[in-house]
Amino acid sequence: PDTKRTIERAMQQGVVVKMITGDHGAIARETARALGMGDEIGASDSLPTILPGEEVPRTLGRDYGAMIEKSDGFAQVFPEHKFLIVEALRQRGHSVGMTGDGVNDAPALKKADVGIAVEGATDAARAASDLVLTEPGLSVIVDAIVIARCIFQRMKNY
Repeated sequence: PDTKRTIERAMQQGVVVKMITGDHGAIARETARALGMGDEIGASDSLPTILPGEEVPRTLGRDYGAMIEKSDGFAQVFPEHKFLIVEALRQRGHSVGMTGDGVNDAPALKKADVGIAVEGATDAARAASDLVLTEPGLSVIVDAIVIARCIFQRMKNY
């Protein structure tokens, strides 16, 4: 219920919000548009893939980073795509936060700088995350960003 306002507040704080979903592209585009996130939703076929056991390429950020940065999100993705998107952004020097609720989100939650399991998440998602939300909604994430920045500023002043 608070998603649109939360995204607006996150963007006001300089956070770039991307939607990564297994949903169809048309659904993802309309959802992103309705939430004020833009409608540049890429398809999974534009993303890299790796086979199980294969090492993540060190050139992922160089090869795919700009395209991922320009996109507002991606549709029809698989768990490995979520993981690789997070890794590509990290290789480009971004601090990456990821929210998720399912087993399919666990690898990306673990790879992110801050993995956040939402209320009602599976045991796998909670175990892979750094933070676990215990109430519905995402607004507490932006509240935490604002408070942490205030604390950091106070520390810098002393």
